[in-house]
Amino acid sequence: MFSLLIAEDEGWMREVLSKSTHWEECGITRIFEAVNGAEALELIRKEKIDFLLTDIRMPVMDGLTLLAKVKECAPDIETVMLTGFDDFDYVRTAMRLGAYDYLLKPVHDDELMQLFLKLSRARSEQQAARYRAAMEQSMLKQGLRALREQFLANWFMGRTTDPGIIRQKCRELELDIASIADSYVVILMEIDQLYLLQERYKQREIELLQFGIRNIAEEYLKNSGRPFLLFAAADRTVIWCRAEAGGDEPDELLHSIRSSIRSFLKVTVTVGISERHHTENDVFAASMEALKSLKMKMYHGVDQAYFFRQVHDEEDRQLFQRELQQRLLHCVAAGNEEELYALLDGLFGEIRRKKIPVRQVEHVLLLLIQMAFESIDDGDSDGTLLGSTKEEWLAKVSAYDTIDEVQSCVTSVLRQAAQAAGSRKTKMSKLIRDMLAYLEEHYREDLSLQTLAERFFVNPSYLSRLFKDEVGQIFTKYLMQLRIEKAKQLLKNTHLKVYEISEAVGYGDVKYFNKIFKDLTGLTPAEYRNL
Repeated sequence: MFSLLIAEDEGWMREVLSKSTHWEECGITRIFEAVNGAEALELIRKEKIDFLLTDIRMPVMDGLTLLAKVKECAPDIETVMLTGFDDFDYVRTAMRLGAYDYLLKPVHDDELMQLFLKLSRARSEQQAARYRAAMEQSMLKQGLRALREQFLANWFMGRTTDPGIIRQKCRELELDIASIADSYVVILMEIDQLYLLQERYKQREIELLQFGIRNIAEEYLKNSGRPFLLFAAADRTVIWCRAEAGGDEPDELLHSIRSSIRSFLKVTVTVGISERHHTENDVFAASMEALKSLKMKMYHGVDQAYFFRQVHDEEDRQLFQRELQQRLLHCVAAGNEEELYALLDGLFGEIRRKKIPVRQVEHVLLLLIQMAFESIDDGDSDGTLLGSTKEEWLAKVSAYDTIDEVQSCVTSVLRQAAQAAGSRKTKMSKLIRDMLAYLEEHYREDLSLQTLAERFFVNPSYLSRLFKDEVGQIFTKYLMQLRIEKAKQLLKNTHLKVYEISEAVGYGDVKYFNKIFKDLTGLTPAEYRNL
């Protein structure tokens, strides 16, 4: 909708013009009046005026002077001059000054309407053209920003590595990295307990939250005066910013960003900061340093900023030795929840005390989840525990922030597996229970499924299927594990030689015994005895 200013010194003419019934048809909904050019100019400086209808001859300031001043202060206003038959010299001057058209007094309604319909249509087309241009420019900017973010994420996450391609992309995407790349840090910001928010909110709401975090960070970075680039990668906000001279690191800046996020968005973020680097070729290494720093929250808690200098990767300590794996697997398979909890408490206690590097902890978690699912792989399982697949459980564990959350999740998975195994055990037939008791007493002897079938008067094929279904593993594997468990007890509690222990548990060939023992425990009998 448009606005019109009528500048006319004759009151009756001004009233006739302002009361015309045709203005709304022309899209004009706001009408202002002035008695001379000076008053009209004051209104133009205060109000948004689209069209000016002005008499040429007026006291104080005439229409020509008004037109000249309007073209200086509000050049977008379209002006129509009102003139008499003897004012054509003035009209020529007005047209040279940029008037759109003129009307002769007395003004006829049809003529007035046709002229302003033409004016309003032209103005509408101009506005539409400006809107289209603004939209196109906005879309171009959004597309360029998306391309920049995608490239930066690939570069910083190590998916784009060729220096030539990187330099070319920086030029194509107009990325000015010269002011950053000679001395910088990489900063990663991650929402704490994001997995809980994802359960509570829709993806669009999470995206808006991430957008809010980036906006807050961007505002503080601009105010700091540091050259920077900011983008999103893998649910994290990545900041590549110049490191200040003299080794000053962005402690206060990050504290302010985290405080504002906490206050305005009602969430907390943890921040990881890399060491200082001096070439763009190191951005991937710097990103990995920032990620390692971020993972410190596993031990020290969320809503903190961690610098890479605080990270101390220690040597692998045989944290999850084969023996411990076998003991845990045996507890799960036997449904022994009490011992299972004790072993897990010990394992995670050691992780906390020694602050085991996150990459090593992730490997342990992978083995534990695999162990849980192997224990229920009896051919009838639907491949889930507590309604989730192995891949879903691994994703859940990876999403947790602290070691306490991780331990609770893993314990839940293994407890479910142990309960399933315990339930299966209580359903064993008398035949299988009698067979297991017999094996416990006669494991030293030369046993086979055929000899057991003959002893218990059943078909060997039927016994093989029944044993696998009710015990959860094939007969030969069960017997092998039983013998090695007995051998481990003899190694720790007697001074018998290895070949004597081999014979004592049913293996006449000591070399074969050594091989089986190492396959199941990861150690030779001698190494196990010396632990």
